[in-house]
Amino acid sequence: MQKNLQQLLENLILWLKYQRQAGIDEIPIQILAQIRQIDMAKEKKNIPSKGPGDNLSSIKSLSQLQTLVEQCELCELARTRGKVVFGEGNPSPILMIIGEAPGREEDIQGRPFVGRSGELLTKMLRAINIDRKEVFITSVIKCRPPGNRTPSKKEINTCMPYLTRQIELLCPSIILCLGGIAAQSLLNVTKSLSSLRGKFYDLNGIKVTVTYHPAYLLRFGGMKQKDLKRKAWHDLQMLQAEYEKYKKKTTG
Repeated sequence: MQKNLQQLLENLILWLKYQRQAGIDEIPIQILAQIRQIDMAKEKKNIPSKGPGDNLSSIKSLSQLQTLVEQCELCELARTRGKVVFGEGNPSPILMIIGEAPGREEDIQGRPFVGRSGELLTKMLRAINIDRKEVFITSVIKCRPPGNRTPSKKEINTCMPYLTRQIELLCPSIILCLGGIAAQSLLNVTKSLSSLRGKFYDLNGIKVTVTYHPAYLLRFGGMKQKDLKRKAWHDLQMLQAEYEKYKKKTTG
């Protein structure tokens, strides 16, 4: 591509010289437009994108990473977001919790899991004797998709390097994925949430488990909600047993 562009420019220069020698000192408007297009393409190519690039390994702290994430303009969500939701919590957690993407309240406040889903998550953690302040909470996507739609594959792929570096800096022992999108993205699988539940997976030495997103649990009522909460409770008890093992190691 670069070679072709260079050749095109060289040919254009020769053509202009020839025109001048022939006594032509005006260039047709169509030619000027084409030259401008080439010039704009070169300018665009030389403008560095605001995003992770290849330098994430040089990021040594969460605060540095957060600054980079908040400046990101690599996908269309940068144009529609209110606030970037980087995540919050214990910088040296046993447990890291990863959701899908910020919702309306998160986009307004710039904090993960606020509003009704946040309240339910806090209650779910309390039920297994975990204080929200003990864990670090974030999501795969750091900006809210318009209308709370499901993030696109492109948006997920764009944001995943940030999440990967986040995990590397936090070094959690356990990760809890909330919802199918979070689990599929982190584990790089296409299996359904129901088939991923009920077990632990290894991610570079970190134990990963999966349960329902609080917003999904709030979507239903009656017997459907009771059945989902029963399954989620089973997942949480499994998480609690593993969490307490690691907690004993760090405090004992």
